[in-house]
Amino acid sequence: MNLEQVRRRAETARTVHDVVHALRSVAAGRIHRAQIAADASDRYYALVVRALGSLAADALPRRATASHSGQTGLLVLTSEQPLCGKLAQNVVELAVERREELARNGPPLLMVVGRRGVRQLASRGVAADVQEPGATSTAGLHDLVKRLAATLAARYHSGELAEVRVIYGRYVSLSEQVPTEEQLLPPNMAELQAQGSKHRRIYSRYMPADELGQALLTEYAFIALYRIAAQMLTSEQAARLVAMDGATRTAERMMQTLRVQENQARQEKITNDVLELVAVRFATGT
Repeated sequence: MNLEQVRRRAETARTVHDVVHALRSVAAGRIHRAQIAADASDRYYALVVRALGSLAADALPRRATASHSGQTGLLVLTSEQPLCGKLAQNVVELAVERREELARNGPPLLMVVGRRGVRQLASRGVAADVQEPGATSTAGLHDLVKRLAATLAARYHSGELAEVRVIYGRYVSLSEQVPTEEQLLPPNMAELQAQGSKHRRIYSRYMPADELGQALLTEYAFIALYRIAAQMLTSEQAARLVAMDGATRTAERMMQTLRVQENQARQEKITNDVLELVAVRFATGT
């Protein structure tokens, strides 16, 4: 390559470095906010569990304490934006596997959140029954989860869905996000009541017990799903940070290599200019 070509490649490498470094910084900031949201949801989840567990079993809606027929809902949470490594691919692979297992008892209702998951499932010949755009920050996470939880709770209480299972990427650390499956509905009432018994308190109620149980179950669906979605958002940003960190280092190595090549090309150009000047002087005898 001549000097001009090397300089153009170096300029391109610097641009790429600036872009991936900026994406890395954005992901780092979003991880912090997602972790704050996840911690806050854990505290509210514990409060809802205590309240729900304190109710007598006969105060809860029958569907919360008894199995029933209906379709299984499989909710898959993936990333909305690219550049997050193999996170979405790993979640989709688990979703495809579980969908095939559940289909033995009838096709599940497949609900996918995030364009990356929709596209990857489509590439495997799997079409989602319900599609939702994913949240890209904690600001949009609440509205997304509120809408999803309301839809799922309505379908569950109407008997359309017998259960709802969620597949997502559970956050472990910056370098580890584990594809995980959890049951959202029906809730494990024995476990909830065991948790409630640990913090047995007398609550004052201002509404009938059955209405309160229905409201608490709806709120449980929301906060349980919010905790999962916050985990997925944290995992997405962590995977993107790691991917952009690697891309930043690669761009820096490329820039260093191109700097060396640019210096060599510059020296070659200077040498050629000197040789041409000497050749001209010898030819003219000056």
